[in-house]
Amino acid sequence: MIVATIITLSVSAVLEAQDSPPEWTQEWVPTILRMPDDAEFLSVRAIGSSVRMFSVTTTEDVDELLLEWEEALRENGYRIDQSRDDKLDRSIEFSGSGISNAKIVAPVSTSQGPITLKFDATLR
Repeated sequence: MIVATIITLSVSAVLEAQDSPPEWTQEWVPTILRMPDDAEFLSVRAIGSSVRMFSVTTTEDVDELLLEWEEALRENGYRIDQSRDDKLDRSIEFSGSGISNAKIVAPVSTSQGPITLKFDATLR
């Protein structure tokens, strides 16, 4: 009976942890970036002490979102490193405030539905 209770509690704790998405505001992400209300986490990774990655999906207009984020970053002192390819790839590359280099990418998709946004950074 006690073993069954322990197993039930353990399974409940695991399921609850899976239902609770991590905070979108990873410690390295500038707080000035507004995350879409419908953003859903797909993955979060840390490699060593300096590489961070995560991805989310959203149905919000990604082109408008990237323009909003780029403007917010620029207005708040972040350096934007946009190459011609970055603009074609729908991405923002930036640095500043503890970030050596970060990139937000929204791959072009021909299908309807949510778009995946990928974030990665190398921290100082």
